[in-house]
Amino acid sequence: MARTTVLGTLLLGVLAAAVFYADRLARVPAAYMAKALCSEVFLAARNPIAVAEQEFDGISPAIDRASASIDADARRVTASLFGLGRTRASFRDGYGCTIERGKIVGLPALAPVGGHPWPQSLPDTLTQLRRVDYPEIDAALDHAFADKSAGHRAFVAIVDGRVVGERYAPGFSAATPMLSWSMAKSVTASLVGAAVLDGYIDLDVAAPVPEWQDDPKRGAITWNDLLRMQSGLAFNEDYGDPNSDVSEMLFRARDAGAVAAKKRLAAEPGTVWSYSSGTTNLLMRTLRQALAKRGVELQAYAREKIFAPIGAASFILEPDSSGTPVGSSYIYATARDWAKLGELYRNDGAWNGARLLPEGWSQYVSTPTKGSDGEYGAHFWLNRDGEGRRRYVPELSENVYFMAGHEGQYVFIIPDKNTVIVRLGMTRGRVPIEAAGPVAAEIAGAVDDIVPAEEMVE
Repeated sequence: MARTTVLGTLLLGVLAAAVFYADRLARVPAAYMAKALCSEVFLAARNPIAVAEQEFDGISPAIDRASASIDADARRVTASLFGLGRTRASFRDGYGCTIERGKIVGLPALAPVGGHPWPQSLPDTLTQLRRVDYPEIDAALDHAFADKSAGHRAFVAIVDGRVVGERYAPGFSAATPMLSWSMAKSVTASLVGAAVLDGYIDLDVAAPVPEWQDDPKRGAITWNDLLRMQSGLAFNEDYGDPNSDVSEMLFRARDAGAVAAKKRLAAEPGTVWSYSSGTTNLLMRTLRQALAKRGVELQAYAREKIFAPIGAASFILEPDSSGTPVGSSYIYATARDWAKLGELYRNDGAWNGARLLPEGWSQYVSTPTKGSDGEYGAHFWLNRDGEGRRRYVPELSENVYFMAGHEGQYVFIIPDKNTVIVRLGMTRGRVPIEAAGPVAAEIAGAVDDIVPAEEMVE
């Protein structure tokens, strides 16, 4: 009888462990679906049926089998996988959606940001730019949107600070905020730049991460090491593995930045480049903490120092449950406002005569990080040839640099042409840069290079 009782207890323990593990794994697809539905419906104001039909195909069999319910009154979405991994994401004005992990930290109400329209320079105006071939841009956009497999949702082209081309897929418009994915990393870098300008941060000083106070090796990691993805911290960026660090961070963790903060050193800081979304969330978390010690709230700071001056009213930085923006992935803005951020970089951090980022910041973020083979700067990607590889968009020059995100979110900054090109979309089943890059190159090809002042003749 005793043996039967012990065996039964063991079996119950094994079953409980299996259910716990299955529930843990199910939280990844459930959280993905809950967060995506919440943001697209309540933040981007898209039709729930269209979102359900367009956003989840072709990602994973688990997401195909997940289900969700939308509570329009509470502005909340709950999702699960066969009842396991039950996860809620809730919407708050000014902050977008948050995956609920424990109690969500309360955040202060944010003052609205005033928007400023782009000066127009389209063919039906009297202010056309002489060095722009407008019909050629229109033809490039016609060709791009005829390719339904590319998944283009928005293109905006800015030359000399004026809109010269713009196109949207059905269901999207100039008023639709769209998800950054990893373009958020460049926004994080921008906030660090603003803090450097204000004297709050010295890039060459060790980042004050609480978990590293008694660790001299990790405690030597600088702000610059974090911005250049050369912290040396171990981090598994495999999105296909539900047990990876990035899956834990984005879909199960309450505090996204803490996931990277707890990782061991895999290399000496400053010696190895390794792309890591954990590094960015640790950077955002550390910035928030550093500003808080000065009595400055991060989200309000972002609006005051960057978004309000450039008139980019649509930017929403979605936080984790601890209250820190998920700076690696979850930022929304319209295509035009993404273009404004790109234009800020094209102008080396100045806007209408006011300096928002340190002088030379654009050069800093677009200077190759040692060990990246010329691919990466400081939270920006670079269009440079490397050892045995061609640059990402061969038709564009090597001084082009860009923000980039999953499934083909791009802001290309093209200094030789005073041009910024935004492409937003959802490219699946093919390499996104191969769908978006040639279109950006066609648009840029319709713009003559600028002539340096020293080369101009009377």
